[in-house]
Amino acid sequence: MTSAQIEDIMRRLEVATALRGNWNKTFQDIGDRILPQSADFEVQRADGEDRTELMFDATAALALQKYVAAIESFATPRNQLWHGLTVTDKSLAKKQRVKQYLDEWRDILFRVRYSPRSAFASQSNEAYLSHGAFGTGGLYIDDDVKARCIRYKSLNLSQTYILENYHGLVDTVFRRFRRTYRQIEQKWPGKMPPRMVEAMKRTPDEKVEVVHYVGPRTDYDHGRLGPKSMPWVSCYILPADKTELEEGGYRTWPFGIARYMTNADEVYGRSPAWLALSNIKVLNEMKKTHLKAGHRVVDPPLLASEDGILQAFSMAPGALNYGGLDQQGNQMVKPLITGGRLDMGIDMMDKEREIIGTAFLADVYRALVENPQMTATQTMQLISERAVLVAPVLGRLQAEFLGNTIEREIDILTEAGEGPEMPPELVEAGGEYRVEYTSPMSRAMRASEGVAIQRTLESVTPLAQIEPAVLDVFDLVEMARDLAEINGVSAKNIRDAEAVAAMKEGRAQEQQAQQLLAAAPSVTAAASNLIKLQGNSGVPVL
Repeated sequence: MTSAQIEDIMRRLEVATALRGNWNKTFQDIGDRILPQSADFEVQRADGEDRTELMFDATAALALQKYVAAIESFATPRNQLWHGLTVTDKSLAKKQRVKQYLDEWRDILFRVRYSPRSAFASQSNEAYLSHGAFGTGGLYIDDDVKARCIRYKSLNLSQTYILENYHGLVDTVFRRFRRTYRQIEQKWPGKMPPRMVEAMKRTPDEKVEVVHYVGPRTDYDHGRLGPKSMPWVSCYILPADKTELEEGGYRTWPFGIARYMTNADEVYGRSPAWLALSNIKVLNEMKKTHLKAGHRVVDPPLLASEDGILQAFSMAPGALNYGGLDQQGNQMVKPLITGGRLDMGIDMMDKEREIIGTAFLADVYRALVENPQMTATQTMQLISERAVLVAPVLGRLQAEFLGNTIEREIDILTEAGEGPEMPPELVEAGGEYRVEYTSPMSRAMRASEGVAIQRTLESVTPLAQIEPAVLDVFDLVEMARDLAEINGVSAKNIRDAEAVAAMKEGRAQEQQAQQLLAAAPSVTAAASNLIKLQGNSGVPVL
């Protein structure tokens, strides 16, 4: 990469840094009160330093943890296959070889993604934390060729700067992080400038800034070899000396960027914590005031006379305070009663906690926990109602975060030759397939269809007892398939249409055979009578 190109990258980084300037204060306010381990936007702190000095109440921090747990269990549960692959052509999707090929790809993706070396579960959890706290969370999907695995790394938002393309999609990422001289030499041997080589001899563990830039390549040429043949450029730079450490590229976008909610012409997302930030600040101030008031009640200020004999007054248990009573036996020292209402403070704080919980979608999962006695139909109806609230969050998460992640994974595994062989039918159709999400929340968004089927069957069952022909209106087999799919029954536990047709034909043949056997005695008796009649009439029996 030329020096002019490096200069251009550094200028764009300055623009991206200035663009986020207005966000940093709010990000810092949120981090200080909700996610202190990531509160490095305006205040740089040493490792291990206490960061909870502004957290007087943990309601928002705990609500964030519940939000992340809910998002993970609804969108990417670790114990479930939360997505599959399918094709748009329904006739092609029914072919057994195509289904087996897509299922095999799905199994490979989940095996690699959740292998111990990949760390997808832990890193995606951190991305969800940033998503819920700051409104923007990111995941870097890297190909570790030497280890033969995919590496996942969550992005620290305080070190990450993003830019959008014309369509409002993130297509440029800058990562600013600090590494020691020794680490840089290990990663990029012989690339440091002479000044840093000399500094490494004196202080090898001193840290300097490194910039990683990823964006669309302007000189992309698919027919060439090397980095220029890839549509995404990757470059590591030492900004202090404007020295290039490494230039590379990616065939697919290597980041999954999750944004909770964006306003027009804004790049970064706004989060549940952002929406409830005023309530979070108010609750913290209330808690601080309530603690002071409670302290005064438990250990109140004392009112004493100006008598010098009370100067040695002791509050220690069992202490003797001579002169603490006057000649009439009245106390010379009394507590100050302020008349503060601690119970009112608790009620006011509870109202703020309720608002904060609502912002973090607490009622979405609280309703299920608080109503365990519900029937299956009632549960599906409730899930359907709550899914309407979460659908926008899940839709954006799938489009910007999970979709890019899965596309990147497939590209890495295909390049490594880990994927199965594509069947001829799919090759002829162009080899295109798409992601089909099967997570609990995706099924919840279809719960209303299941409720409609169940209620319809409940309504027509009494009518069918009077007139069985009523059931002829419905394709009960297809209704059963839809219910199984909505409820998340595995495809391997459902027979395909050909198997069901074969079973139906077998039952018909068996029923026909039974009818023939049942009619056999009558046929035999009729034949015997005919023989007898022919014998009595003298007609020769053939």
